[in-house]
Amino acid sequence: MTLVLGPAWTAKPDTPEDTGRQPLAVETVIGSHAAALIPGVITTTPHARYVALHARLAIEARRRGWTAKHDQDRFRDLVRRAEVVLGAVSVAHGLDEPDEHRARAGDFGAHGVNTIGKELRETNAADVGRLARAYSQVEGGYLQTYAGIELLVGLTDGRRFPAPGPTADEGLLSALDEVVTVAGREQPLSRRQLRGLRHLCLCGIGDAPDGECVRRAYFADRDGDRAAARTHRHSAALLVGALEGRAVGQSLDMAMDDWCCFKAGLRDLLGSDELYDHARTWRGALLRNWSVWAWRLIWAELVSPLAERPGTRAQAIERFADQLPDATVQQALVGDLPPMVDAGTGTLLPAEHDLNHHPRNADRWTMLDLLRLLAVGAARLAHLDPISRAAFVGTMPDDLGPEYVARWLHQNADRPLADAAEDLAAHLFQRAEAVSRQKMQWTRAGLRLPTRLRRVGDRWRLEGEEGSGAVSLRLPTFTSFLRQLGILAVSAGTWTAGRHVEVIR
Repeated sequence: MTLVLGPAWTAKPDTPEDTGRQPLAVETVIGSHAAALIPGVITTTPHARYVALHARLAIEARRRGWTAKHDQDRFRDLVRRAEVVLGAVSVAHGLDEPDEHRARAGDFGAHGVNTIGKELRETNAADVGRLARAYSQVEGGYLQTYAGIELLVGLTDGRRFPAPGPTADEGLLSALDEVVTVAGREQPLSRRQLRGLRHLCLCGIGDAPDGECVRRAYFADRDGDRAAARTHRHSAALLVGALEGRAVGQSLDMAMDDWCCFKAGLRDLLGSDELYDHARTWRGALLRNWSVWAWRLIWAELVSPLAERPGTRAQAIERFADQLPDATVQQALVGDLPPMVDAGTGTLLPAEHDLNHHPRNADRWTMLDLLRLLAVGAARLAHLDPISRAAFVGTMPDDLGPEYVARWLHQNADRPLADAAEDLAAHLFQRAEAVSRQKMQWTRAGLRLPTRLRRVGDRWRLEGEEGSGAVSLRLPTFTSFLRQLGILAVSAGTWTAGRHVEVIR
C-alpha cells in the first residue's frame, strides 16, 4: 500500500470542525433528493411556530420603522427574547403535561430547551432577558436557521434583517402579538404565568390563526410559484399514506420504503398519475439511501481498527477481508441475493429489509451483508421504471453509485471475494484521501486537510469515529411540521390523518 505523506494530511486538527465529514463523498445524492422532495426543510427546522414567529417579528420591525443598519441589534434582541418566550412556554407545558404536549408537538424539544429547562427547574421561573443572552450562541438566535424555508414559502425575504413576505398574513399572525408584548418584560415569568400563556406553546399552532397562515404558505399555490407548494403537498400526502395505522416510534424511512417502494397496487391507491410519479422519485431516493448507508458502514468498519490502536492501512485491509467467506464474488454477491421482484405482479420486494433483519446480523451488520446490500442496489438497475431509476442513479458521475457496483461485480465475478474486497478497500482509502484533499483549505492555523486519519510515525490513527448512520431524507423534521400543523395526528399511539389533512389533498 502506498502511503501519501504531507503536513496537511498528517496535521492534528485544532477543533472538531477540522475533522473529516462524509469521507467517501457518497452522501451528496441523498442531500440533493431531500432538497428536491421536501424543499426548504432541513434537519434543524422541526417547529412550525418558529417560522410564524419570525414572520410576525418581520412585521413588527416594519411597524417600528426599523430599516437602518443600526436597527439590526434591536431586531436581533427582539428575536432572541421572543424565541425565549416561545421556548419557555413550550418547555413549561412539556413539564406540566408531557403527554398532551408530545401528542401535538412531537419529540423535538423547543430550541434552547436545555438552558430554559434548567432555569425552570432551578428557579421555577424564566428570566427572559437572561435566557435571551444564554440559550443560543448564534447572534440572531434561530432566525437564520429557518431563513431558507421562510424565504421559500414566502413568509419573509430570508435576510438577516428580514421583511415580511407575500404569505405573511398580518391578521392571522396577530395570534402571536402576545409573544412580542411578553418579550419586552423585564420581570421573570413565573410558572403560573407561563401556564397562562399555554396557547402560545409550540403544540398549539395547529388550530391557531398563525397555523392557518403557515399551512397556506406551505401548501397553497401562489402566483408565480406553484412548484414548492405542489411538492410539499405531494410529499405530505405520501407520508400521511405511509404512516396511517402505524405505531408511533417506528422508523419513518422504513414506512416510506414500504409505501413508495414495495406497496402492491400503489398507482391505484394514490389515484393520481402526478402523485404516483412523485412516489416513484421517492422510490429511487429511498432505495439509493440503502446503498449510501452501506458505504458509510463499510468505511466505518474498515477504519475502526485504527481507532483501537495505530496501524498500517494494510493491516486494516487485511482485517476487513478476513471477515469474508471463502467464495467467489459471483457466488457470494450475485448468486445468493434475496428475491427482489414478485414474479406474478412485478412489485418490488424488500430485499434491503431482508438483509437488515438477517439473523446473522444480531445487533449489527456483517461485512458480507453490507456487500450484499450494495449488490442488491446494483441488481435494482434492471428492475426500476425510468423515473425511479433516474432518481436511484442520480447525476453525479463518480459517487460509488449502483452502476459503479455493477461494474465492480462484473469485473471481479470469478475472483475470490476476499481478494476483490482487498482491492476495493484500498480504493476506498485512496478515495477518502482524494476527497479530503479537495476540501483542503488555508486557515489562520495553517493548511488544514479535513480527515480523521492521522499519521503517527509510520502508522495511522483514527481520531474519533466515522459516521455510520443512514443519511437523513429529513422525514423526521417534515413529520414534526405536519404533526404540529394538524395534518398528521396521533391516536392511541398510532398515526392517523390530522384534522387539517384536506389542505394536502
